[in-house]
Amino acid sequence: MFDWDDLRFFLELQRSGRLLTAAKRLNTTHSTVARHIERIEHHLGVALFVQQAQGYELTPAGQALLRHAEAMENTALLAQEEITQAIMPLGKIRLGTAEGIGVCFLTPRMPQLFSRYPGLQVEMVAVPRFVSILNREAEISIHLERPDADVLITRKLSDYRLGLYASPAYLAKAPRLEQREHLSQHSWIGYVDDLLFSEQLLLINSFCRSANVVYRSTSVLAQQQAAHAGLGIAVLPQYMAARDPLLQRVLPGEAILRTYWISTRKELHKSVRLRIVWDFLMELCTTDVGVLMEA
Repeated sequence: MFDWDDLRFFLELQRSGRLLTAAKRLNTTHSTVARHIERIEHHLGVALFVQQAQGYELTPAGQALLRHAEAMENTALLAQEEITQAIMPLGKIRLGTAEGIGVCFLTPRMPQLFSRYPGLQVEMVAVPRFVSILNREAEISIHLERPDADVLITRKLSDYRLGLYASPAYLAKAPRLEQREHLSQHSWIGYVDDLLFSEQLLLINSFCRSANVVYRSTSVLAQQQAAHAGLGIAVLPQYMAARDPLLQRVLPGEAILRTYWISTRKELHKSVRLRIVWDFLMELCTTDVGVLMEA
């Protein structure tokens, strides 16, 4: 029988797909990861992974083991949760979120959460990419698109609006802008198309089919700074830009409606500290929906 501790290495390689990445996450070497995988395969008498160009992928035997390994991990996590809450209430929770809402909407409101639960710790992963709950990158994740995995609990968090913004300095020297047809004569700020992690970020085409995009970034915060610098027109969430003194709304009648979704793994939804953060986020987006939906 193989050592159950080997399953940590099996799960990490399955989630990362690469020995070096798995080793980094486990704070060890790639040879150590490979040795643990080989030990499981030796005891089971089957190959668990095949190495492809894009990384390690599970064989049918690996898929079968994955279900049991995740069940064992979930049991261990819930046991840890129960014991930890008995000894030291609350603790740490990791929240993965889109950059804009994480940095500009949620972070300034976090004191409300900590004032209610002083023993709580939050790690916010606010990055311009998809943060995976399935791969344990976070325990709660806020998405631009609704996930459809059966192992997740997903709820609608909130709708939000995006509008067109530019600096007064840019507008003072740019061609006239009085109606939608004039937008093609202007410079634009947008995302790097081939690095988009969600189709919900294909924003500029909703306003202008032949846009002259002079500056692109994977970061919505960088796009806001580019608009400050007068590089052109940016499509920004209105909770970021409506109260920005360095920006001016362009064509106020033009806006896009989008939705944020919140999700977690079904078995983690029983966690006390996770439910506290989950309920706070749901409550916050209901209470401050006027900020997210500002016209």
